[in-house]
Amino acid sequence: MIEVVDQGSVIGAASASLGVELDAEGVLGTTYLSAAVRRLAGFLCPCSPRTLVRRMVESHVGLVDDVPMLEERVESSIEGLVAIGDLLELSDVALEGEHVRGTWLVAAPPAFVVRPSGSAFILGLSADEQTPLPTEMRARIVSRQGIRSIDPVPPEDLSTILGDLGLRELSVAGWLRSPKSTRPADLVASYDAKLAAQRQSGEMAELLVLDGTRRTRSYRARWTKPGTLSGNYVVRRPQAFGSDLWGYAQLSNGVPIKLLDLPLHGDRWRGCDAAWRVQMAIDAIACRPQEYRLRAVEDGTTLDLFSPIPKWARRRLAIIGREVQSAGCLMSFLVPEAEIATEEDFLRDLLFLSRTAG
Repeated sequence: MIEVVDQGSVIGAASASLGVELDAEGVLGTTYLSAAVRRLAGFLCPCSPRTLVRRMVESHVGLVDDVPMLEERVESSIEGLVAIGDLLELSDVALEGEHVRGTWLVAAPPAFVVRPSGSAFILGLSADEQTPLPTEMRARIVSRQGIRSIDPVPPEDLSTILGDLGLRELSVAGWLRSPKSTRPADLVASYDAKLAAQRQSGEMAELLVLDGTRRTRSYRARWTKPGTLSGNYVVRRPQAFGSDLWGYAQLSNGVPIKLLDLPLHGDRWRGCDAAWRVQMAIDAIACRPQEYRLRAVEDGTTLDLFSPIPKWARRRLAIIGREVQSAGCLMSFLVPEAEIATEEDFLRDLLFLSRTAG
């Protein structure tokens, strides 16, 4: 029998199959999109981020009115899954004989990280299951803003249980790898020196520049065409396959003179991670540091961020606290009151951020 179903029924069935509850934003919410992207990635990976975005949008035709907003939210969800560790981002990969260079997404194998409280983050994915665990354990998973966790039932030891189920345990230290602390001026000087040593570059089509002089909290609004800009800037440019290429470029009246590709050779961090951090250093040197905001809530303190942060910083905030629904900012984390002073030091020392009152 053929039955006509409405949009709400389809969305409800989709969320139920993914094992998540819809929030106020529906299919545009972080929890739903993270689960849907994770499921689709289990079938498609390895693939480029653009492929994953396109297939997600195609699968939701008729369910979302604002397609550009969906594309933007899917891109943000993919970045979040990479930061958490569900997806791995590999550069300079050749797969199945194809000579494809760029950034590819690869499904991380099932793994877990035990938090100090005894609860565990569930990482990785598979093509067979949304979460590769027995039904009883899957029923205990709580998904908040794309992060999956399980709380222990005393006196059980989740480390032993999850390990026996075949998941690989990752140490907190290994999962929270971060670069060494340095002064903003020293970080920028090191990039300036490497840029100066580069040969002159040719023209770059569709080049975008991250202009730190634009006084806005909107990260997207800071991206602009080169115009008549002169100086050293974080830039990005599209490529045929994979994500945009990141770099640090010298411009003269809008014309690129030299280019330093990011990440640097041998660097373990992603190109965007390096670019975002050097931009934070540039802004701090110019006495216009990027900002974060603290809001007191019942369960602790909410830390609001207005620009993207490297995945190593996002992982740290997610494991010290947890990522929550953002409000008037790009991303938010609920941090226990006892930990907030340490995390503020971390934001100042490694990301050169400054607290704002409003």
